[in-house]
Amino acid sequence: MPMLSEMQVEGNLKILLYGMSGSGKSCFASSLPTPMLFLDFDGKADSAALFHKNDPERLKQIDVRQLAQNFSQSPIAELEKIISTELIPQEKSGKMNFKTLVLDSITTFSSATLKHIVDSNPGIKRVVTKQVQQPGMQDFGILKREFSKLIPNILALPCNVVMLGHISTEKDDISGEIIRGPAMDGSFAKDLPIYFKEVWRSYVDDKYTHWAQTKSDARYACRTQIPGSPNPMRLSYSEVEKQLK
Repeated sequence: MPMLSEMQVEGNLKILLYGMSGSGKSCFASSLPTPMLFLDFDGKADSAALFHKNDPERLKQIDVRQLAQNFSQSPIAELEKIISTELIPQEKSGKMNFKTLVLDSITTFSSATLKHIVDSNPGIKRVVTKQVQQPGMQDFGILKREFSKLIPNILALPCNVVMLGHISTEKDDISGEIIRGPAMDGSFAKDLPIYFKEVWRSYVDDKYTHWAQTKSDARYACRTQIPGSPNPMRLSYSEVEKQLK
C-alpha cells in the first residue's frame, strides 16, 4: 500500500458547477483550456459562442456536439459511444485530442435519459396520465444504476472535466430542512457531488459580477481542494489559474 506522500496528485480539474440560468456556467466552462469537447444537451452553446466572439482562435478549438434533440438510442449510450470510440482510444494512444470535456447540463441529460428508460421499457407497470406515463421506482432504479457506472468513467479521463447543472430546491419531509444542489432526475442527484473534487455554485451579484461559491454554508453544499481558494471566487478561469499557481 502506498504512503500518502507517494500518491500521485492528478492535475486536471474535475468541476461540478451548478447555478441558476444566466449565472455564467456555460461561459466559464468554455473558457477552460482548449482543444475542448463541448457536449451541449441544453441547446444553449450559442451563449458561449457570443461570449468568445472576439476570440476566433478559441472558437475554432471548441468542438460542440449538439445533443439536445430526440435520441435514436439511450442518451447514456450516445455519451458512452463518444467515450469508447473517441476519448478512450486517445487515452490509450497517450495523446488526448481534448484538454477539456464539458457536459452542459446534467439536468437535461438526466431528464432525457429517464424519458428514454420509460419509452424503451413499455412492459413496466406505471401510473398513466392523459399526457404521459409517470416514471416508477424501477425506472429511477435503472437511472441511478446507469449514472453510478457512467460518472466515474467520465471523471477517470485524463483531461479537465466540467459538468454543469441547474439548481434544485427540495424540502426534507422529516426534518423540514431545505436542501439545495444540482438538479437532476432521481436520487443520484444527492450522490453526484461526492464524485467531484470541486463543487461550486455560480451566481451573479447586484453589480452583475459572476462568482463561484467554493465552500458550503447553510444553504448550498460546495467544496474545493485547490489550496488557498477564496470564497467566493470570481467565476473566471484566469482566477482559477492564479490559485493553481
